[in-house]
Amino acid sequence: MEKRKKYQEYDTTTKCSVSECQNSADYEVYLYDYYAPPFNEEFFEQDYTCPFLCEEHMYINESEAKGEKKPRGIVIYPYSNKHGAQGYTRYQPVKEEYSEIFNAGLMVENSILRVDFGDINMKLIKLLAQHPELMYQLESRKFEELVAELFANKGYHVELTPRTRDGGKDIYAIKKDSIAPSLYVVEAKRYSKTNKVGVEIVRGLYGVKNAERATAGIIVTTSSFTKDALDFASPLKYELSLKDFDYLKKWLENYK
Repeated sequence: MEKRKKYQEYDTTTKCSVSECQNSADYEVYLYDYYAPPFNEEFFEQDYTCPFLCEEHMYINESEAKGEKKPRGIVIYPYSNKHGAQGYTRYQPVKEEYSEIFNAGLMVENSILRVDFGDINMKLIKLLAQHPELMYQLESRKFEELVAELFANKGYHVELTPRTRDGGKDIYAIKKDSIAPSLYVVEAKRYSKTNKVGVEIVRGLYGVKNAERATAGIIVTTSSFTKDALDFASPLKYELSLKDFDYLKKWLENYK
């Protein structure tokens, strides 16, 4: 029987666990899983097969991961979880400046390991501007908060709708000027790169926009839009606006 490896402590000399990589460690690697009711327990333990990764290999590990990150699921990574255990990889930044980015909403009993994702702030937005692919790692609600902050930075008064809703909108964005205020209903979709936003979602937001007599509806996504979605929105350019990943990148770069 294989001997269980001990927890590996981090210090300033710790290197990336990828073979032949001499970069310093930037992230401690954990295997995470959640046991649904009636157990309601979380598993959060250092990945002994790959305890530390540098920034470069962390990005590769995430971008080349295959599988769905869900409780009791299995995700195949190029570096972490080499034993194929159920669950998926989480990262604990060893540098304090990255501590707000990963493990969003993660609840663990050990207060030393617990990382709370703080408010959207300049530090996070600066990092996302440099590495926009990290938006794929945000939880859906945190992505909505990011989009709301980007609107606020443009001078809009923003209001997030409740988490539990069935209205087809995530954000109200109001722009006030000397003539009349304008109301925009915004839907934020944190989708994977290959999961395009379809025409059904665009039609749905257009219906919400009309029902609420808003100035326009806006969909912001980390992905892109299907041809049908673009064709539907094209003649409605003053009522519907579709913002994709490339637009988001520029938006982050121009954040002030």
